Amino acid sequence: MAQWLQRLAHWYDRRQKLKQPWQNLRYVAVDIESTGLDPKKHQILSIAWMTIHPPVMHYGNAQYHVFSHGQELELGQSPTIHGLTEQDFLHSSEPKQTFGMLSRALNDAVLVCHHKGMDWRFLKYIESQYGTSFKPLAIFDTLAFEKKKLEKDPQQPIQGGQLTLSACRQRYNLPDYHAHHALTDTVACAELFLAQCYQARQKNERLLTF
Repeated sequence: MAQWLQRLAHWYDRRQKLKQPWQNLRYVAVDIESTGLDPKKHQILSIAWMTIHPPVMHYGNAQYHVFSHGQELELGQSPTIHGLTEQDFLHSSEPKQTFGMLSRALNDAVLVCHHKGMDWRFLKYIESQYGTSFKPLAIFDTLAFEKKKLEKDPQQPIQGGQLTLSACRQRYNLPDYHAHHALTDTVACAELFLAQCYQARQKNERLLTF
């Protein structure tokens, strides 16, 4: 009974916080670069996150971490993988400590990512492997937000490539960044999030549905 009441209290507290104007909430943009899409088979190479207090993006407090997983990474003929070189892997972060930092950052914040399906899948796997709990107030998926907008025009079906981070940014006249680097993509996602929200507010559209 005590656990049930605790969960109910947490749910109520979360709902009350999410009733605030969206600009009053704190957001944390996150990007994960990995060797593949399945967390049970593939490894996280790097992760980055940055806090947002609309309209401010806190570049100075952004975190960026690389993981070597205790072994050398063979890059073969490619000089880089996800923007990482062999030199980058010489300065590996300690996973449990890093994920603990991210857990604290996400507490009472809305997680912002581009493709919730992948990022949240890896974060849930991290929870099971390291005993780290991720409990954001909610998750805002910039890809899903853009997909919902495009689907409003049935005469223009969504084409392949229209929902990439780069393609979504182009529709808001945001600059083109080099993709597949965790910190760069975190900044790119945060900028896209703010552009989406402020444009929606100008058009009196509903902003956030958590």
